[in-house]
Formats: sequence, C-alpha cells, structure tokens
Amino acid sequence: MATVAFRAPGKILFGAGALGSLGPEARRLGRRAVLATGRRAMAEAGVTERCLGLLAEAGVDAALFDQVEPEPDVTTVDRLREAVRAHGADLLVGLGGGSALDAAKAAAGLARENEPTAVYHQGKPITRPALPSIAIPSTSGTGSEMTPNSVLTDRRRQVKTSIRADGLIPAVAIVDPEVTLSSPPFVTAASGVDALVQAIESYLARGATPLTEALSVRAMEELAAALPAVVRQGEDLALRTRAAWGSAMAGLALANARLGAAHALAHPLGVWFGVPHGLACGVLLAPVLEFNRPAAPAKYAAMERVFGGDPAAYARRLLAECGLPAKLTDYGLTADALDPVAEETLPSGTLKANPRTATKEDLLGLLRALI
Repeated sequence: MATVAFRAPGKILFGAGALGSLGPEARRLGRRAVLATGRRAMAEAGVTERCLGLLAEAGVDAALFDQVEPEPDVTTVDRLREAVRAHGADLLVGLGGGSALDAAKAAAGLARENEPTAVYHQGKPITRPALPSIAIPSTSGTGSEMTPNSVLTDRRRQVKTSIRADGLIPAVAIVDPEVTLSSPPFVTAASGVDALVQAIESYLARGATPLTEALSVRAMEELAAALPAVVRQGEDLALRTRAAWGSAMAGLALANARLGAAHALAHPLGVWFGVPHGLACGVLLAPVLEFNRPAAPAKYAAMERVFGGDPAAYARRLLAECGLPAKLTDYGLTADALDPVAEETLPSGTLKANPRTATKEDLLGLLRALI
C-alpha cells in the first residue's frame, strides 16, 4: 500500500464560545496581526469588533482589512499582502465565509513571496515559509478552515482555481457555532448544501482512505440531521452545532481525499455566470450522483442507510426543502453556453479525483441537467 498523508490544522478549537480563545492563540503565534474579513456581515453582527477587542486584550496589535469580496480576486489578495507588509504583521486572522478565509490563507502563504498572486494562481510553486494563520468560519459550509488550498478567481483571465500548499493550512481553526447564528437563510442553505456535497464527494473520491471515509460518513450524518431545519431555525444553537461539526469534518476529509465533478464544474459556473458556489454544487449533486453510481455501488448502499433512501433522490428533495432552485436558468445558463464550461473543467485536478472518469460529453450531459 502506498504511504498516505493526512493534513489538518495545527489545532482545532470547536464549540460554543470557542471564539474567546482567539486572543491567547494569536498571542502564541505572533505580536502583530491583520484581521481579514468581508465588507459587512461580520461587522453588522458585531463579530469583527469583538475579534479586534480580543486581540487587543491579548496584546496583539491588529490592523483590519475588511475588503474581501465574494469569490475573491487575485488582486484582492495582493492588496491584503500589501496590508500585511505595511503593518509588519507576523500573523493573519481570517474571519468570515470561505472567501475571507481563502484570501487570508493565500496572503499568509504568499506573505514572503515577491511575485503577484496571479503568478502562483497560474501554478508557480510557493518556496518561502508562510506566516501562521488563524481561521474563524462564519458559515457551516466551505470547510476552508481545514484545508491546504485557497480558491481564488482571476477575473482578467476568467479562471477560478486553487492555490495549494501545506503552508496554507491554518495553524489554528476556531469553529464556534455561535458565530454562525447571524448567517441568513440563503447563506445557511447554500453553505450547508455545499458542506454536504463535500462530504459526499470526498467519500467517493479516488483519494479516499479509511480515515477520510469515516469523517465523510459522520459529516453526512450530522448535516442530514441539521438540514433543512437549520435553514428555518437559524437561531437554534444545537442545529448550528450539528451543521458546524458536519462542515468541519467534511473539510478535513476533502483536504485529504479531494472532491469530484460537482465541485470541478461549480468553479467555472461561478466565473462565467456568477452562480454562488454552494448553490452550483447543490444543483449539480443529483446529476453527479447519478453519473457516479456505477463506480461505487458499495458506497451508494452505505449512503442509502445515511439518507434513508437513494442519495440522488435525497439530494433533489433537499434542494426543495432548503428553498434552493433545481435549475440554473435564472443565471443565464443556456444550452449554447455549456461548451466553454465543460472545456475549462476537463483539466481540473478536482475532476481527476472523481470516482468515474468523465469525458467532455459526460460533462455536457451533467450541465444540461441544470437547464
């Protein structure tokens, strides 16, 4: 058997109130930090101010960078890297959804590099040591707090892909379900379904191992128990906690097993049509499950036990119960526009991890199911 590696953050702090550990953890890692987050959600929820206060109480001099947009561009990471240099920071703290965490991780990984972020996005290896980072997710969805990759968009080149390096794995992941309480219904639904797709795809992926499979299955169980109820009852901390466990475990699984066709196709759909990532993954899940069925019959039987029936049927039902559409025609997706999405997906490393090899015609067939 080939040697396998398992990657994870240096420390994972999970539970209601875990955010209170930010100050001591940051002080352990550095003295000057940049807090990277989005433009509104965390500020309006009061979490940004609380994080700055916790850092100050611990004696960590923190600067705020609150300009991370959804689906962050490589140029945003360049501006964040400049903020790190200007502040003399020795630590990055990412607060928010996957976009904020990915931007912070990329800036930490590239802090000592000289080339623009776009160069590394195109494949140049990272050779210099990263700064440590702390990741604080505000959604139960992307699992970015657990992974060695940063998903970024280069809008000039119309490409969305990952920068991958072990140095991007956060030194500390602080998963506090209380931070997710302010997540609105659509974000809760889309991110929750994204986490479920991650659990399923990592379970089926070519790189799955007994360790990742155990995480994937438990993640499916927790997310199936939380969804769709947490969308309707966002103030329920017990449901938020189950969703957070599911997302965290799916993140650990995908970090080591990779994903599959749904995530591979979701990236160009986001760039070309502006489809929110979690929604794209969720709408693709049922067609991809149907496509992959012949490749893993034993695993499909196990998923039937988790979902109480056929996984693809469950995926379709879940979309409706979470208030998410089953088609993407509202985003301008038409039969004439499918070819470039399929072409961009074919070389994807994520697609190569799919349990069944997919041709361009296979991808076009999956995309036709969305219109």
